[in-house]
Amino acid sequence: MLNRLLHEVLSGPATVRPAILEGRWARDGAWQTWLATHPVSVLEGGLEAFQELAPWIAKHAQKFPAGAAIGFLSYELGRHFEPVPLVVDSSLPDVSFAYYPILQALPFAETRGEIEPSAGNTPFTANFDRVSYRNALARIKAYIAAGDIYQANLTRQFTVNLGATSPAQIFERVRRSLAPFRAFLKSPARTIISNSPERFFRVSGNRILASPVKGTIARQGAEEDKVKSKLLASAKDRCENVMIVDLLRNDLGRICNYNSIRVRLWETESLPHLLHLVSHVEGTLQRGVGLCEILRALFPCGSITGAPKIRAMQILAETEQVARGVSMGALGLIRGLPASNHCTMDFSVAIRTMCIADGRAVFNVGGGIVADSQAEEEYAELMLKAQPLLEALACC
Repeated sequence: MLNRLLHEVLSGPATVRPAILEGRWARDGAWQTWLATHPVSVLEGGLEAFQELAPWIAKHAQKFPAGAAIGFLSYELGRHFEPVPLVVDSSLPDVSFAYYPILQALPFAETRGEIEPSAGNTPFTANFDRVSYRNALARIKAYIAAGDIYQANLTRQFTVNLGATSPAQIFERVRRSLAPFRAFLKSPARTIISNSPERFFRVSGNRILASPVKGTIARQGAEEDKVKSKLLASAKDRCENVMIVDLLRNDLGRICNYNSIRVRLWETESLPHLLHLVSHVEGTLQRGVGLCEILRALFPCGSITGAPKIRAMQILAETEQVARGVSMGALGLIRGLPASNHCTMDFSVAIRTMCIADGRAVFNVGGGIVADSQAEEEYAELMLKAQPLLEALACC
């Protein structure tokens, strides 16, 4: 019954603007499916839309207390916060949110194995081939050696022509991978499908939690405990993770009571084909801090930029030379009045997230580059991360 309902929503008209969030959104216990349709208002645009976002949410939250704002922030929104000359996709807004009067909570239904495997012969193009990726990585390492940065999250952008494959089919395939922050947002202009394993930040009352993901290992059919032990023992992965934890601790220090910030290092997040290393940084927000102050302090997330953040963003922009768009931005759910004790916000880092428009799917996948990164290992890791999306798009 649940899957039939979701299929009807997925395949329905774009004017309904269906939003489906599955996994750990707004909770840490049993996984949940959130469903919303027929928004009462839509807010899209650039800096002016960002400045209007908090009062726009507050106005609708007062009128529809059972509702929620759901939407995305493009990576390029960051150019309004930091002096970074980012490449911009003029067809994509920096901010896109819809306010839904009712948010339905449905029981989570595992879907592993329900969708027939795809043919696996759809071609894709990318901004880097294997050689140019190796050259880009060498460029990043030269900046590291020169002392400009410690780490940068280099990404490869994939483009796939969909043919007859529908966004609904793609999402139903993606759902099998069981990432904890999956999302489907459909509008007349585009469809966003996200398979993210990473929480950007969650706010409950005056508490904020960020959970950066850095460190990856393939499962390859091995016993999970053995793979987990190997990942936890990896000095390189732990070092990458700590760099970003330190960055996020400093970012949170801009909006939190600094002595309230606490860190939990090195837990693991298990997906069917890989494991990630995850840490948690938590603090108490300063009085009066709301959504826009949080985003100005944290966005874009340090895990998909690097350390130091601003210089890493500058280097990545000149190296990648493409707009990242929604991919590497953020997806969010906001319930209640911003900056109140009754507000809940939960944002994922929009990694492994595709934007579908005009018959094409575009997404970026990457990983953290540090001084001892090896090109072939990093390339294999990003392809491992891309695997569920490429399978859903019938590319492999």
